[in-house]
Amino acid sequence: MPELGQIDRRSPVPYFFQLKSLIADGIERGLWESGDQIPSEPELGDRFGVSRTTVRQALSELEQEGRLRKEKGRGTFVTDPPASAWFLQSSHGFYDEAQAAGREVTSVVLRRDLTELPSWAAVELDLPLGSEGVRLDRVRSVDGKVVMYVESYLRRDFADAVMGAELEHDSLYRVLREESGIQVGGGRRVVEAATAREDLAKLLEVEAGAPVLYVESVSWDRERRAFECYRAWHRSDRTKIAVQVVGEASAASAGVQPPTLAIEP
Repeated sequence: MPELGQIDRRSPVPYFFQLKSLIADGIERGLWESGDQIPSEPELGDRFGVSRTTVRQALSELEQEGRLRKEKGRGTFVTDPPASAWFLQSSHGFYDEAQAAGREVTSVVLRRDLTELPSWAAVELDLPLGSEGVRLDRVRSVDGKVVMYVESYLRRDFADAVMGAELEHDSLYRVLREESGIQVGGGRRVVEAATAREDLAKLLEVEAGAPVLYVESVSWDRERRAFECYRAWHRSDRTKIAVQVVGEASAASAGVQPPTLAIEP
């Protein structure tokens, strides 16, 4: 068994959490690679001197986080890590978040044209129904693996900047900043659980009906004018969405609403 350290029995941290951290650290350090089988529950219990229940809890949490997968009758195996951890409330775009984490982002542009905006996009962009705008559809990958499909809509003012941009290996927000002087001031994002319909499943390279994360977003400039909105479908096995929670006083001082949870009936 690879060297993983020891359980600190003097620490107040629960044994299962310590074991989970030790195994996760081993994966991060390359002691096990994707597809490798980790030791069995009895082996881990004997190695670290903990109960079977403790081992199962540690492995269960790692499985929920997408680091491990259990195969009935075979054992537990290391999986590919989630392709991206994206901060939901960040004003940066997906490209910038992933690149800052050292990942390579590429896009396949499926559609880019001027079209009548769907009613929801016109409302988000504060435009009259029937207004024309830019539509940009992309399949986006991180480190060569498909992560999301996104339909973006922008005001017609940005057509010249977007229509001629090389977006296969670049950030839309960087293009808007350099070509149109847009500075992102904030936005609003909503996440829902969904399933992949057949055409979406093909784009995301998953089975029809597979679970996905559906995100609706609108972005504002520093004068709080909406300039872009989108609908995106993320592969839930390759995307981790992180949310940082702030107190009401801190949010109010920044002029934003803190993250909220809405329960639909």
